[in-house]
Amino acid sequence: MGVIYQAHDPEIDREVAIKLIRADLISGDDHADWLARFRQEAQAAGRCAHPNIVAIYDFAVHEGNPFLAMEYVEGSNLGQHLTRQGAVSPPEAIALIGQVLDALACAHGLGIVHRDVKPANILLLASGRVKMTDFGISRLDTSALTQTGSVLGTPSYMSPEQCRGDPVDARSDLFSTGVVLYEMLSGEKPFKGRNFTEVAFQLLNEPPADIRIKRTDLAPSLVAVLHRALAKQPADRFASAVEMAAALRATADEAADNTIVAPRAQGALSEARAVSEAPAFTEATLRTIEHRLAQHVGPIARHLVQSAARQSHSLDELHETLAQRIEQPEQRAQFRRDSAGDPPAAATQSRADIAQPQVQQAERELTRYIGPIARILVKRALSTARSPDEFWQQLATHIASEADRQAFLQKRALPPTPPVAGGGRGKR
Repeated sequence: MGVIYQAHDPEIDREVAIKLIRADLISGDDHADWLARFRQEAQAAGRCAHPNIVAIYDFAVHEGNPFLAMEYVEGSNLGQHLTRQGAVSPPEAIALIGQVLDALACAHGLGIVHRDVKPANILLLASGRVKMTDFGISRLDTSALTQTGSVLGTPSYMSPEQCRGDPVDARSDLFSTGVVLYEMLSGEKPFKGRNFTEVAFQLLNEPPADIRIKRTDLAPSLVAVLHRALAKQPADRFASAVEMAAALRATADEAADNTIVAPRAQGALSEARAVSEAPAFTEATLRTIEHRLAQHVGPIARHLVQSAARQSHSLDELHETLAQRIEQPEQRAQFRRDSAGDPPAAATQSRADIAQPQVQQAERELTRYIGPIARILVKRALSTARSPDEFWQQLATHIASEADRQAFLQKRALPPTPPVAGGGRGKR
């Protein structure tokens, strides 16, 4: 029923997107309602000034055709991304959906319900930032345009109450966001059908298939967030986008741990060894870099820093990897200037005073039980442990057998012994 053009604003010298509705398709008795709804989109999106929402610059009518002048976004939408790539990793899904929830929190705070959260309305920039668009069927609390009983939205992503035509609130958007998250993690929609009737029946009556059948690497806390978001009754879902975002991001560390341990569980020894070679940057260093990066890319900074830190072999490499995720050249240059004065990161800086021979002994003994991944776990424990005893206790938690854990802890009481030259392979 319309078209979007890429255009140029000569007054401000910038690229814009023009969203135009053909007046001949909305003629007759519905013309006034459609024009009012289109104006509503401008009001709704224009009130939402947020880095994760496509900005609306202007609304007008040209030769009877209403149009919006909008921020031009270079990139693709999430639907295209999923079609090309399929399911994504838990950290990527958490980072992207976290930004969607940030955008919705802004809209909900202004009394706006999006009502059409779906992959096609989630735009992905090269920097990793998300931009939400198409508030065209949103419902302003002060508007009478969207009446009870009208079904608006995309069937596969509707909430049950929206599917019934009941009044909806912010929790309807959270259900739709849960549907998108499920699709990102599994590569499939949770509610499928050949037509609206089949999809509606599943939405109203059937739980989605257990996602753990398709993804065995999901943290239990992430699955719990997904189940709550997809609850049939609004009262059983998260109370707000802020609450859901906090719960989702709290799963990030658990998901990251699963990603690191996964290579060993799959027997990919070379991958585990490659991961273990990356330096363990101190928490203070990463927090400083994250705060600096967030000024340019927003909340996704946390995910970007954690991901880059696991793959970078020096502080300079970490800085440059993150700089490439900043879209604007001037902001990228500023980030590089701000990072230039950082002192070198100590790969094994510890909160506790733990002698290096004891560190080496702990790594050697832990390797006997869990293999080469022990190296990265030792570095992680060094950055958080507050005493030698806590350091050994943290490492012991990675050993499955109680007897082996006790044997490992007893090694701390023994004087360090050098490795035997030409010794056999450690116990896995």
